[in-house]
Amino acid sequence: MAGEGGGGAKAEEPQAHPPKDQLPNVSYCITSPPPWPEAILLGFQHFIVMLGTIVIIPTALVPQMGGRNEEKAKVISTLLFVAGINTLQQTLFGTRLPAVIGASYTFVPTTISIILAGRYSDDSDPVEVKI
Repeated sequence: MAGEGGGGAKAEEPQAHPPKDQLPNVSYCITSPPPWPEAILLGFQHFIVMLGTIVIIPTALVPQMGGRNEEKAKVISTLLFVAGINTLQQTLFGTRLPAVIGASYTFVPTTISIILAGRYSDDSDPVEVKI
């Protein structure tokens, strides 16, 4: 007994109750997916929210920077493309949740203050080609 160095058998840890037992009003847990009709409805809701974000930011910023509808369309298509690439990377390499990674309103106040400062503006049209 002197050389065993233990102290007996390891005590079993108490097992946690499933979340449904802990929260009886919850329809499904984080590990159980919702039914297909509800999942489709929630996916469509998420799509509408992300599409609104991706369209509203360029609609607010591009005209203030002197851009026209062509530039606005290019910025929107770029945001959609980058959101798709980020979502694909998140699904394949990240937490593997099918979360759409889109535009953020975080940079909007800073961008608007830079636009309104007038420091970087000039009278020439950046799209116009001078020969």
